[in-house]
Amino acid sequence: MARRPVISIAIVTLMHESEHHAWTLEDLHAALPGRDVAADFSSVFRAAERLAVAGAVRKLTLDDGRARYELADAHHDHLHCTKCGDLVPIPCLFGPADLAELERKAGIAIVDHQLVLSGVCRDCHAA
Repeated sequence: MARRPVISIAIVTLMHESEHHAWTLEDLHAALPGRDVAADFSSVFRAAERLAVAGAVRKLTLDDGRARYELADAHHDHLHCTKCGDLVPIPCLFGPADLAELERKAGIAIVDHQLVLSGVCRDCHAA
């Protein structure tokens, strides 16, 4: 009999119900006990990776080498704040016509993209 994916369900529920946008494994591991889910770090890692493979969450690995996980909802790009470290969702500036033109000019086929800008988020900029 297959085991219920308790940790995976808790991760997706946590992401849906929280204001937090992109979660590190440490963030997820720290938040699960507050939802009465006991999980060691490796179990959180395996659950997050399974969710990414299944397409329920999107995994982004930044220059710092740490992966962030977010719900796989409508496409957007990101700003990585160089002061506080947050990964802030921003609207995508590339429309289908822009990508089609790039494909034509470069002779390539684009399947997906992830753009991460570096800068200062709104809160840090205001401070």
